[in-house]
Amino acid sequence: MKILLASVSFTTPYTPQRRFLSLGYLHAHAAQDEVIGPRTDIEHEYFDPSIRNPEEIAQAIVAKQPDLLGFTCYVWNTQDVLHICEHVRKLRPACKIILGGPEVSYKYVKVLDANPAVDWICVNEGEETFRELLRALLTEGDDATKSIAGLAYRGADGVPNLPEPRPYLKDLDTLPSPYLTGVLDVCDIRGGANYQTARGCPFTCSYCDYGRNQPYYEFSLERVEAEIKYFKQHDARILFNVDPTFNYSRKRAEAILDLLITNDVKAIHWFEVFPSLINNDLVELLDKSYLSFVGVGIQSANKETMRNIRRVWKPDKVAPLLDSLKFRKNIMLSYEIIMGLPGDGVQDYVDTMSWTYDREPADIKSFNLAILPRTPLEKEVEKWGIEYDPDIGHEILKTDFMTHQDVLIGKAVNDWHRILQKAFFLLHRVTQRPAGELLRDWAWKVYHAGHHGSIPDLQVHRIDTALVEALGNLWGEYVSEQCAAAKVPDVSAPLRDVVRYMFFRRSRTWASAFFADVRDIYFNEPYPELHRYYTVTAEALPAGSANASAADTNSTGTVAGDATAAGATGTPADISAAVPKLGGEVDRHEFTYDMHDLYALQDAEPMLAVQPKRTEYVFFMTPQHGAGCGIVIDDASRCFLELVDGTRTVAQIAEILEREQSAEMAALAPALYAGFAATGIFDRPRFLTDFEDGKITWQSCFPEVYRAYH
Repeated sequence: MKILLASVSFTTPYTPQRRFLSLGYLHAHAAQDEVIGPRTDIEHEYFDPSIRNPEEIAQAIVAKQPDLLGFTCYVWNTQDVLHICEHVRKLRPACKIILGGPEVSYKYVKVLDANPAVDWICVNEGEETFRELLRALLTEGDDATKSIAGLAYRGADGVPNLPEPRPYLKDLDTLPSPYLTGVLDVCDIRGGANYQTARGCPFTCSYCDYGRNQPYYEFSLERVEAEIKYFKQHDARILFNVDPTFNYSRKRAEAILDLLITNDVKAIHWFEVFPSLINNDLVELLDKSYLSFVGVGIQSANKETMRNIRRVWKPDKVAPLLDSLKFRKNIMLSYEIIMGLPGDGVQDYVDTMSWTYDREPADIKSFNLAILPRTPLEKEVEKWGIEYDPDIGHEILKTDFMTHQDVLIGKAVNDWHRILQKAFFLLHRVTQRPAGELLRDWAWKVYHAGHHGSIPDLQVHRIDTALVEALGNLWGEYVSEQCAAAKVPDVSAPLRDVVRYMFFRRSRTWASAFFADVRDIYFNEPYPELHRYYTVTAEALPAGSANASAADTNSTGTVAGDATAAGATGTPADISAAVPKLGGEVDRHEFTYDMHDLYALQDAEPMLAVQPKRTEYVFFMTPQHGAGCGIVIDDASRCFLELVDGTRTVAQIAEILEREQSAEMAALAPALYAGFAATGIFDRPRFLTDFEDGKITWQSCFPEVYRAYH
């Protein structure tokens, strides 16, 4: 039997691994079965619905000729999956289709009624249910599948039926590790891995389906350590812990951090914590850890709202501990807040946004409230006057506390926070005005200027020069107004350049470039060594050198300093005969300031002390990770680059430079080539096979406007 497990999802900047961990567990558990293993061929593939539409994905699936097709369904991919199922049924009618995941598991009657292409739905945990389904199909046939616990099917009368619920698995170690069994590996594009140490959650937050619905069980620490050692051996650069609350058991959380430290794992470790469970012992271990991305679920700083969503904590008590974690080079502190929770009006949400900015984390993740299946909030929509889209995205449209317009204002605050987080941290520090209010007023200014409709393009990096300049000018005007109102020195000129620089970098950034590779233009981290840029100028060229070591990179892949310290290898003759060709599109723009002079500055006084310095940058997409990067250039390097057309050799370029510019500039040609080659500007980004330079044509049934939120 040929079985295909299909991970269908667009890739976001926060996706460490493209293939789903959930399907990895199903694969590993089934493959080790003595009946299933020898008699099946199981594949697990990834399909991106932002690049190919459902029909194209279905064609790719059918080309593999599966007998059974399995999908995991989440809020962001279910519409795509259901459309794919329709096309697969038409193209390969005999192929059986099974779905699982939170978006369909709790609505199996509705999904089976509306989607005749779907044969079965796994309800709750799927590993044992999937294994029993395969054994039944292999040994007894379809009829034997009708008594499997946790497997919903359509009866002879067409009515959906679930024989009985399946109990949750208590001994999680009985599930083989997808990594240790070799069915899942560290992502080849991201270098990341999702991993799990526990299932279930002891909390009962009303917007989440996890707590009251699934009991809390743990994998053994021995199992966790075995996977950690695997990740180290396979050079993972980020480990994403998918546990709902990493520090529910403080001692266990500390033990896992200690395992990472003891095993000398040099990767970003991402995990989510509950604010009131942070203690000094955890802080001490974070200090010793390599690099931690700590997600803190704030959700709302409004006490009434906390009670309404059953997530009560004390901001005044927790704030000092949180503040102690800020501006540490080995800790990326990320707050998470939700717009539209019951109890929050638009001003309450603006105040929560301001509270999080005041804490100075590296990052703030802002979400629009979505009413997810099986959550208490789904049953309380009338109580709180909630209107929402029940089919796609599930995002709220209004509540008793927010009108339709209030929700749109809240969404605009979230949009501009995501787009200009780093800039708003700077403006907030300069003016000392609450950041939430700065964001709200900027959103209105953009709206009245006619640019509100550009938000979707900005979020996926479709940014043309005219829009950048228009927004840059509008931002400069806004900063000047805010500085005047706050009676502080006007820093509009440097901050205008900062925003232009951020947008031009993003315009050359793959829309799904990993967050670790664009930290310097998104996050509130004032560390010069994170700034991703190169310098290729006549002044910076090493005298007579075209051969040197590779460019310096740190653990997250960011690059800083002179590209001319590195170069193309080979003899002078080899370099003269080389035919440079740009790996993708590039942009060239001038700035009043050198961005590296401004990069780490936090306050008005040092910003104003920076002298204007006309600086020219070339922006391109780095070939390994798709992050937009700038190269400081001068007349010599600009003239060289303008002659690069994919047909001329370096020697021919030198001849033209000598004829049209000078002998001195021509003599620099080999070193200029070496400097540019070291940046990667001549290398085609390795993932640009289905689309060019990250400018995708959105194919998904899931609206593009929701992408940034899911």
